[in-house]
Amino acid sequence: MFECIIVGDTGSGNEDQIKVTESMEKLIHKNKSISSVIIVGDNIYPDGCNDIHDEEFNTKFRDIYKNIDLPFYLCLGNHDYHNNARSQIEYTYSQYNRDKKWNMPKQWYTQSFPHCDMFFIDTNFYQFPESVIQKQLSDTIKSIKNSKKRWKILCGHHTWRSVGGHGNAEPRHEEFMDNLLDQVDIDIYICGHDHCKSLIHVGKYNIPTLVIGTGGKSYDENLVFLEKTKYDNSQLDFFSPNLGVCHMKCDNKKLTLTCYNESLQKEYSISL
Repeated sequence: MFECIIVGDTGSGNEDQIKVTESMEKLIHKNKSISSVIIVGDNIYPDGCNDIHDEEFNTKFRDIYKNIDLPFYLCLGNHDYHNNARSQIEYTYSQYNRDKKWNMPKQWYTQSFPHCDMFFIDTNFYQFPESVIQKQLSDTIKSIKNSKKRWKILCGHHTWRSVGGHGNAEPRHEEFMDNLLDQVDIDIYICGHDHCKSLIHVGKYNIPTLVIGTGGKSYDENLVFLEKTKYDNSQLDFFSPNLGVCHMKCDNKKLTLTCYNESLQKEYSISL
């Protein structure tokens, strides 16, 4: 059995992030098998980091998570690009990360766990020339095809389908997903960006997408678009505006995702 915590939009350094961190600590104490934490972008608010020496790595990450002695695996969000996004990759290899707590080895990469492979992508497509998008697409397709694990999980920052304020994927992201899924299968896409939790089955592929951007930013009710017209018959199964995290566990037969609020009250669970 593999177990991890998944959350996004964490790096505010404020009371909201502290609340969620405390709930993570309690969840880990309760579930001793949790072995990793996944953060799906917007790791450092508001503007990412200047370089590997930036104090923001301490105030928004190390100081906050000092009581969580687990490896964190991260991808880049839009706020991480406000400054030097590459510094978050370089920090992985720096003298400040000798404990290997921060893990972002490349702009996009694969991380293998028992029973599942996670494919971390960089969804900041507006930042890239077409050649970079195609290289990421080719690399990701190859990695998924080569995977021998039961579960194949795609992780990125931007939403694919969402009822939150940012809504559905922008055209370059949508095209990337279409081109990817024309050639390979995934079991779920997990992201942040919208500061809410939701589970939507994407109609044209019948693939679930989990939005879990609730690790450090409270939801702005002015951004609620629950009445948003369904896109390609996508089905909303769950929505919550509350801070909190997702607990994922999987073996060779079943993958279960359970969402909690910041008080560790269970809000939703689904098994694939």
